[in-house]
Amino acid sequence: MYVSDSKTGRIWRIENDLATLYLDSVKGVNGLMAIGEELYIGAGKDFLKSDINKNITKVATLSQGIDGIEPIGNGDFILTSWGGYIYYVYANGKVEILLETHLNKINSADIGYNKKDRILYVPTFFAKTIAAYKLN
Repeated sequence: MYVSDSKTGRIWRIENDLATLYLDSVKGVNGLMAIGEELYIGAGKDFLKSDINKNITKVATLSQGIDGIEPIGNGDFILTSWGGYIYYVYANGKVEILLETHLNKINSADIGYNKKDRILYVPTFFAKTIAAYKLN
C-alpha cells in the first residue's frame, strides 16, 4: 500500500505493517494508484509514473490538480480533480475533459471504477451524492 503526504511531498510504502519512505519531494502529491510494479502519481497537475527503480516519467499534464486515479484497463486512465473535473487520459498522454461540474459547485472526490460493467463512481463533497457514469 502507498500513502501520500501532500504537506511534505512524500510518498510512503507500507508493507508488513512497516512504513518506509518511497519517494520524497513530490510537489503536490495526492492521488496514487499502484499497478504491478508501477506507481501512478497525481502530483499537482502532473500525472506521473514511477517504475520499479523509482524512475519517474510524466504521463500527462492536466488543467487542474489531480485527486482520483482509476485505470481503464488498456493503458488509459480516468482522473478527477477535486474542483469538479473528470478527465480521460490516453496511454499516449492525450487528455480530454469528460465532465465539468465545478460551475454547479459539485466537487469530485476520489473515484471507483467497475471494469466489468464500465461504470465510474464519483463521490462528491458538498453535494453529498455519489454519481455513476457508464463509459462507452
